[in-house]
Amino acid sequence: MTPLETLAERVRAAIPLTRHLAFTLQDWRSGHLTLSAPLVANVNDKGTFFAGSQAALLTLGGWALTTLEGEQIAAQVDVVAADSGIQYIAPLKENAILQIHAAEEELARFTRRLKRRGRARLAVTAELLSPRGEIATRFTAHYLARDLAAPEPVVD
Repeated sequence: MTPLETLAERVRAAIPLTRHLAFTLQDWRSGHLTLSAPLVANVNDKGTFFAGSQAALLTLGGWALTTLEGEQIAAQVDVVAADSGIQYIAPLKENAILQIHAAEEELARFTRRLKRRGRARLAVTAELLSPRGEIATRFTAHYLARDLAAPEPVVD
């Protein structure tokens, strides 16, 4: 199994909602992740891509990118979403392509801090697109990653 298939199976096993989104992790390279999801599994009463599915998929995409990048540094990381913002631009009546990315300098800072401190924050941006590349939704978020093998910091 590829790292993307393995991660998708972990997600589906741990988060029941994701089984209904019918997402596919398609491609990953440093700082960039591509997902896809079909309209048929995520349609609303208007025949467009459900906003709740969009939010879930974009959140999942940021989490997946942070997890993949973190597991390049540590054997196992715990990742959580810290904050996010979403802007719905246009309705989508087709399957979705999601492009999630972290800026190169942001990724370098994330890598340094996770190695040194055992925890780090990663800013990601994402767009949910039509198959022709038309933007339906923009998303920004910060994710926190923690190396599960790193000692817990001492708090006074």
